[in-house]
Amino acid sequence: QRLAIAQSFIMKPRVLLLDEPFGALDPGIRGDMHELILSLWRETGTTIFMVTHDLNEGFYLGTRLLVFDKVRHDPQQPEAFGATITYDLPIGQTDRQLYESIESSVSQTARALSV
Repeated sequence: QRLAIAQSFIMKPRVLLLDEPFGALDPGIRGDMHELILSLWRETGTTIFMVTHDLNEGFYLGTRLLVFDKVRHDPQQPEAFGATITYDLPIGQTDRQLYESIESSVSQTARALSV
C-alpha cells in the first residue's frame, strides 16, 4: 500500500482518489498508513477523496465527511444505481454525540467519503 500511494504522488496530482485503501490492513499498519496519508496531505496540499466503510477513519482523516446511505434505484433508468447523501459534515464542527447518532442511523451498507 505504501508503494502504491508513493507512486501516485510521483506525478504530483492535484486530486487523488483512494477507494478503501486500508481495508485489508491490520490495525498497526493501518495506523501507520493513516499517519502517512496525513503527512502527505499536509506536505503537498493534494485534495484527497477517500472512500471508506469506517466512519472513525473518515472522521480521523477527513476535513469534510459525506455519508452515503439508502441505495437509490430509478425506475426510469434501471441500469443506473446510486445513493443518497445522508450527511454532509465539516469535521471540525462535528461533536462526538452527532457522530454516534450518525453511526447508529446509517445502515451497514453506508459508505463514507472523506475529503
